Amino acid sequence: MTIYLARHGEAVSLEKNPERPLSQEGKAEVEKMAHLLETMGLKVNKIMHSGKKRAEETAGIFSENLCDGKTFVSKGLKPNDSVEEFFKKLKNEDKVMYVGHLPFMERLASFILTGDEKKVLIKIKTSGVLCLVESQGRWCIKWLIAADL
Repeated sequence: MTIYLARHGEAVSLEKNPERPLSQEGKAEVEKMAHLLETMGLKVNKIMHSGKKRAEETAGIFSENLCDGKTFVSKGLKPNDSVEEFFKKLKNEDKVMYVGHLPFMERLASFILTGDEKKVLIKIKTSGVLCLVESQGRWCIKWLIAADL
């Protein structure tokens, strides 16, 4: 099983817009990452997001390049949601990209890899994507790509 954990692109400030959509720079970063992943031959079965505007926009950009253009809202992907509860839903989900926020995405990665969400092993920058692979009950990192590479 392979999953992809993506952090949304840079968003505008809360003061500028309470919905916090992607900034122009954020859109450009996500587009750059989506193109890179497409060039690598990455295809996903579906893309799930938290429902927050910046995650929805990020998921939409990824979806245009990596799957059928559709995205779906998933409960449990918000910044302070329970990673343990969310992890229970991952069974049999292969080649799915989850687009969310900090601190959730880094805590989820830590929980998947170590069983302890407090052992933060990975820093996911805006527009970054982490690929995790499970085989015979063990998870490992396949790759991590930051948009500023």
